[in-house]
Amino acid sequence: MRYDYKLTYKDFLDAQRLFRKHSWKSALSYYVFIWGLPVLGFLAAVPWLAQLLGAQAQWVYAWGGFAVLGLWCAIAIPLTRIYTLRRCWKRLLPDTVKKSIRSEIPVEIEMNDEQLISALPGRSEGRFFWSGLIDYAEDEELALVFIKKKMFLFIPRRAMDHAGWNQLRSHFAQPRIPS
Repeated sequence: MRYDYKLTYKDFLDAQRLFRKHSWKSALSYYVFIWGLPVLGFLAAVPWLAQLLGAQAQWVYAWGGFAVLGLWCAIAIPLTRIYTLRRCWKRLLPDTVKKSIRSEIPVEIEMNDEQLISALPGRSEGRFFWSGLIDYAEDEELALVFIKKKMFLFIPRRAMDHAGWNQLRSHFAQPRIPS
């Protein structure tokens, strides 16, 4: 069975979210580095902000270096995350498509008894034997088919009909021998 569809930036973000749900290490890393460090950084910057508002306590001067470093973490980490996600998305786009988060990526996926074939027309094609695929995750938005531990194909719900989803699920429902 062969299906043609277009991936969007929202699909890409949903795939990142599902990967965090699927991998506890990824979720831990995300919450510690993307949420925890900026919050701690902002808390470290509170004395410096208090000094700007007129506090004259001696402890405010002792925390000056930590405050600047904390404020930098509170601002730089979220901005870096946004930049990195957008850059990763734009690297997926073919050269013929305008590099924007509003762009869509045309994708072709084909499934047969032996392999899963994923193609970005004019850019690349990947052929993966069913026995070589290591994992599968699915939610209400999309499915992830893991090629390697941290490398996956993401397939949105709108990409296939009910028969296609049943065929995809059936390949992962069978007992698997990890490679």
